[in-house]
Formats: sequence, C-alpha cells, structure tokens
Amino acid sequence: MNTKSKERKQLYKTFFKYVSLNVISMIGFSAFILADTFFIANGIGKDGLVSLNLVIPAYTVVYAMSLLLGTGVGTVYSIYRGEKKPKRGNEVFTQMMILGVFIGLLFTIIGLLFPDEIVMLLGAEDHLVEMSRDYTYTVFNFSIAFMVNSILVSMVRNDGHPRLAMIAMMTGSLSNILLDYIFIYPLGMGMFGAALATGIAPILSILVMMPFFLRKKHHFRFVKTRLRPLEIRKVVSIGIPTFITELSSGLVILLFNLVILHYIGEIGVAAYGIIANLALILIAIFSGVGQGIQPIISFNHGQKNQENVRRTLNLGILFSAALALFLYGIFIGNSDGIIRAFNSENNLELHRLAKEGMRIYFSSFLFAGINITIISYFSAKAKPRPSFIVSLLRGILLIPPVLLFLAGAMGITGVWITIPLVELLTLLISLTLLHMERRKKVQLPS
Repeated sequence: MNTKSKERKQLYKTFFKYVSLNVISMIGFSAFILADTFFIANGIGKDGLVSLNLVIPAYTVVYAMSLLLGTGVGTVYSIYRGEKKPKRGNEVFTQMMILGVFIGLLFTIIGLLFPDEIVMLLGAEDHLVEMSRDYTYTVFNFSIAFMVNSILVSMVRNDGHPRLAMIAMMTGSLSNILLDYIFIYPLGMGMFGAALATGIAPILSILVMMPFFLRKKHHFRFVKTRLRPLEIRKVVSIGIPTFITELSSGLVILLFNLVILHYIGEIGVAAYGIIANLALILIAIFSGVGQGIQPIISFNHGQKNQENVRRTLNLGILFSAALALFLYGIFIGNSDGIIRAFNSENNLELHRLAKEGMRIYFSSFLFAGINITIISYFSAKAKPRPSFIVSLLRGILLIPPVLLFLAGAMGITGVWITIPLVELLTLLISLTLLHMERRKKVQLPS
C-alpha cells in the first residue's frame, strides 16, 4: 500500500471516529431536551408544554453563546496545533475562559434581575408567566457552567480526545434525564425541577473531565497572557456562524409561536412544541457531524494539506445526506407513536396538527444537514464570512418574509412549509459559494 493510500485510509478512520463520537454526543445532548419535553408534557400537562416552548429561546441564547466561544477557541487552537504554535493556542484558550466566565456572570445577573420581563417578552401571559419564569430564572443561574463546559469540551475534542468529550457530554445529558424524572415526578418540583436538572448537567460534564486535567494528559493549559483583541475577534468571528445556527433555533421558535398563536391559538403552539423539540434533536445530530469534521479540517488546513480538507468535506456532505434520509424515514414512519408520547391528554386536534406538521416540516432536514456541514467547513478553515452568510440566510434573513407570506397565503400549512423552503434556498446559495471556492474563479474573503 503506497503512502497516499495509507493516508487516505487513516483519514477515513479519523473521520468516522470523530463524526460518530460527536453525533453520539449530540444525540445524548438532545435527549435531555426531549426528556424535558416528555416529562413536562406528561408530568405537568399542556400548559407546561406551552411554557417550555415559550422559554426555549431564552435558554438557546445562553447555550448559543457558549457554543460560539467553544467552537471559536477550539478551531483557532487546532489551527495553531497544525502550525506548530502551541503557545499561541494556550494564550487563546486562557483569554476565552476568562471571557466565558465574564459572559456567564452577565447572563446570571440578567436572569436574577429581569425574569418576568424576559418571559413576557417571549409571549408568556397570565397563568403561563409563573411557569415560564421558574424555568428561565433557574437556567440563567447556571450560565457560567454552560460557558466553561462548552469551552472545555471543544478544547478536549480538538486536543485529540473526542471520546472523552463524548463521555463528558453523555454524562451530563443522561444525568439530566434522570434528574428530570426525580425532580418532576417523585419530588413534584414542576418547571423549576426541569430547569434545575438542565443546569446541573454541565457541572457534571465538567467533573467528568477533571481527572483528565489533574493527570495532565492535555496539551493546552492556562498561561500568563496579555489581552489580544485581534485574537478574541478572530475566535468570535469563527464562532459566530455556530452561534447563529444555534440561536436561529430559538428565534424560529419565538417567531413561529407568535404566528401560530395568531392563527390557531395555544393548541397550535403545543403541537409546534412537539415538532420544535424533535427538530432540535435532528439539528443537534447534524451539528455533531459539523463538530466532528471541524478538528480534522482545522488541523489539516494548518498543515496546508488541502487534499485532506477536501476529502473530509465530501465525506461530511455524503454522510449528512444519508443520515437525513434515514432519520426522516424513522420519524415519519413512527409519527403516531412519537406524538402520543407527548400528548398525555389524548387531544385529537393536537395529534392531527403535530402529525401534519412533522410530515412537512421534517423534510427540511434533507437540506439542513448539508448546509450545517458547509457552515462548519468554512468556519474550520477560519473563513467566517461565507460561513456567516449561509448561517444568516438559513437562520434569520429568509425565515420572516417566507413565514409571513406563506402563513398569510396558506395558513398553518404555509407555516410548516416555511423551513423546508428556506433550507432549500440556502442550500442553493451554499453550494454556489462552495463551487466558487473550489474553482477558485472567485477568492472568497475570510
């Protein structure tokens, strides 16, 4: 076997190792979101499900910010590793940990001072305000833990230990599910219990990684460093597309809630709550593919090995497309049973709306997986501008006009069609950007 064949075989092995471990991690992470929905729907009822769906955007802001820091610092660190500049990587890590703690503290203060204002801004009214406030107030108190955990998980993954990163994330997620059950059922803690379980999860994840640091198996560490605004700007610019990808989920939920409330009412929001939480799981899985290819692309980009970068991207696109087809078949084929699990009151209208929505809405993932992979590709190469364009299109710019037009023209069916159409339009643009870069007819700016 010649050198190129061995290198290609090693790349495939590394790809499936990193992608599979990160997909498993994100399945575990998304499982606790599903557990929140399941236990709240069955332990509290429709009002709890509506309240959860209203406050998810607030939680998403905190989590999206943690991913911004984690993705950005991990990518920059991995590129510096490829360039044989470990000191620069350690300096970036140190600065971003300090920034993460500061941002987490800021979120905590906001949650303590303005819980009612936050939930009312998100659309909670009357009897839903108290339930929504309990969840938001509690989650915001754990903001520092979310920031630190995301940074450490990303650094461990980019330091060549994806298995430990997976174990840490799975530990947090599985413990969240167990605590959800204990807090909501035996202890009867309601929405506060669900939020408390969510907040404890990143702390347990951090504790799992602690022996790794104590035994000094890692290459990154805290160092004395002065403030480097350009480095921070670089990390933030790389992390922004991931931030938008995650934040857009919350923004979409908020916008859809308002539109559905107008056209159908609370029963429509409850149906969408089931769809939206299941959709978060599928998006998390595709994000796992993106997180898996990121260290490989960043390291090879730092080493100027563009052939491996190209192969990793192609593998990521093919894997995402195959995964989307498989998941669509699984969810649509079992839609009745899935919906019944979240419909404890056996509301026939809720079931009908959720089933119709799943069939149409979930077709978007046939395009979303490829879009997320391409976003991760550009970010991993420290080319945030094309990544930012794709993220902005699919997450923020296209959705409001398409949603308002289709909802006005087609009612609730138009609401369900919005995301598939937006993802398809975005895919056409993202493939165009990718083609432009590959042909090198146009030099895409970083």
